[in-house]
Amino acid sequence: MKKRLLSLLLAVCTTVSLLVLPAEAATVKFSDVQDQTTTTAVEVLRLMGVLDGYGDGSFRPNAQLTRAQFCKMAVYAINGSSELGMHRTVTVFPDVKPSHWAAGYINMAAKGKQIISGYPDGRFYPERKVTVGQAATILLRVLGYKDENVGGVWPDSYMAMAETIGLTEGIRAGGNDVLTRAQAARLFLNLLTVNKAEGGKLYTLSEETDFISVDGGSGTIKTSDETYTMVHPTDSSSLAGTRGRVVLAGEKALTFLPSSTGSSGVASTAVIIYADGSSAGLDALAGNRDYTIYKNGTRATTADLRKNDVATYYAATNSILVCDTRVSVYYEDCAPNPSAPTRITAMGHEFPVLPVAQESLSKFKPGQQMIILLTTDGQVAAAVDVDSGVRGNAVGVVQSGSVQMFCGTTMLPLKGQELDDVESRVVRLSSSKKGELNLNRVSGTVYGDLKVTERKLGSKHLTENVVIYRDGKLITLNQLANAVVPRAQILYARTNWAGEVDLLVLKGALDDATIYGRAYWIYDQDTVEVTDKNGREPGEDGYVSTTKTVDRSKMGVEYGDGKRTEAYNCGYNVKSGEFVGITLNAGKTAIVGLERLSKLGGVSNSAWIGDTAVTFGGKTYTVDPDTLLCYNGDSRNWITLDRAREYADKADLYARDGMIIAMEVKS
Repeated sequence: MKKRLLSLLLAVCTTVSLLVLPAEAATVKFSDVQDQTTTTAVEVLRLMGVLDGYGDGSFRPNAQLTRAQFCKMAVYAINGSSELGMHRTVTVFPDVKPSHWAAGYINMAAKGKQIISGYPDGRFYPERKVTVGQAATILLRVLGYKDENVGGVWPDSYMAMAETIGLTEGIRAGGNDVLTRAQAARLFLNLLTVNKAEGGKLYTLSEETDFISVDGGSGTIKTSDETYTMVHPTDSSSLAGTRGRVVLAGEKALTFLPSSTGSSGVASTAVIIYADGSSAGLDALAGNRDYTIYKNGTRATTADLRKNDVATYYAATNSILVCDTRVSVYYEDCAPNPSAPTRITAMGHEFPVLPVAQESLSKFKPGQQMIILLTTDGQVAAAVDVDSGVRGNAVGVVQSGSVQMFCGTTMLPLKGQELDDVESRVVRLSSSKKGELNLNRVSGTVYGDLKVTERKLGSKHLTENVVIYRDGKLITLNQLANAVVPRAQILYARTNWAGEVDLLVLKGALDDATIYGRAYWIYDQDTVEVTDKNGREPGEDGYVSTTKTVDRSKMGVEYGDGKRTEAYNCGYNVKSGEFVGITLNAGKTAIVGLERLSKLGGVSNSAWIGDTAVTFGGKTYTVDPDTLLCYNGDSRNWITLDRAREYADKADLYARDGMIIAMEVKS
């Protein structure tokens, strides 16, 4: 089938998580961020609980921060979240009442750590935008700098000091400019590397080591030297494989700091494997013979390499990354010219072109069909003729009108129109006309139930960096609450070159036929005709009208102001106020399925990681802020997530399969 692309998504590869790979390949690239330093900074801060991206895959780098938001980030950066309790119930500033969502953070920063101050009128103005000068001043105070050390006129003197010690490195803005999320990410990254006023770093750093993996379930970071307990458990593992140092708060890991955070992370050359099992050119590519080979993210040997695989080298961990993604495309456009292109457009997407690919590409012109060979970071390494015997093998998953194409260990987002008939499905990708993308649904053999704890699908092992999509969303294995996922819920399973499963697409976590919300009852009775005393049924000759009163109570689910559905209950025992999911019959007149959500009681606001995850009881749960149901049990109305967290310090959360569906707050 053919689906027309509506627009080009101006983004580069978004790296999948759970990779034991070099940093340059492993770091997530957000759909709206092309700066590698920013994306690396966000990953460092994500592990700290300071900053995160959004559920739609974006980071929104130009969004501006409020004083309250920056205050919370600063408290997490100085590992002060465990002390929030003593600061929540006091009033330091008259415009920051204890009920304010950020009261604990603001009060602690002002009185507990003395790193912020209010305005001359005694107020804090939490919703005002924070300026670069204010942010730099706060972080300089974190580092121990005082007014008498800085002197001069604020904010110029503080900005000068911040520049001198490297705190504002990479930030081009004046002290009175409003701080953006991207600038904040860079500030906090710099905070971990610059010296304090009295000398030394803010935190102890381990010896250089390799970041192997992170386990949000057990709350640990594993390196090549040691396993550390995390201060803020999370499933963010996009820095896995990075060479760097563990940032230690006592004996616990606060985050991980890559050794070369400014690296572009982009491969500059590649080797095309010319024959099965050949290692020709790899030693020269690496400049040594002691490198490690990863193919599509899995440890490999030269015997695992196949003709037309593409190899790139990453010096940070002395590794060669091999990608076998090939795409049959219609050559739409190029720049600057066909004889030496540095960029080409195909499938509505602009691909960077490596210099080594220019010779093979020069044999083609826009308007022709060709096969492109891609590197693991989504660059064109070569182009071959469609009659050469090389066949396209590119696949992707459809998610909310976009197609995420798997490319080695990254994913290329391709923006398209609504694709309801293949939503959440795996499709084979190609193009044969300008502005069109061919999507053909594919199926992968499912070998049995998914055994989560054993990391097996039937008898087949999962790769360490297995990619899992559930209902069109990328998740980690740790987010599957059930120990076994039945075969019926597995839409697709792909086996890699080593016979291990490296891609799974699941269904059933949030079935569209299931309505989630807060249960209520409508009690009613009805009078119906029944068999008369002579045994005749209604409608039979001689029938004497005989009636009986029967219970016709309905159960409903409310999921927003004015949003509710009601149907006859088919024997389910549910209390009013319970958060449940119901399934209706085809006519939507009766409830034919019901499930109770798992309750997480009294979850603190400090357990939230941004607005897309919550860590509770040693487990990290995902949150979709666009669909999360938030209910105020006191006022009995539906509210926003921000309002819910402002209203109460704790909430009852309701989850299914590792995902938070609803929350309820009370004073």
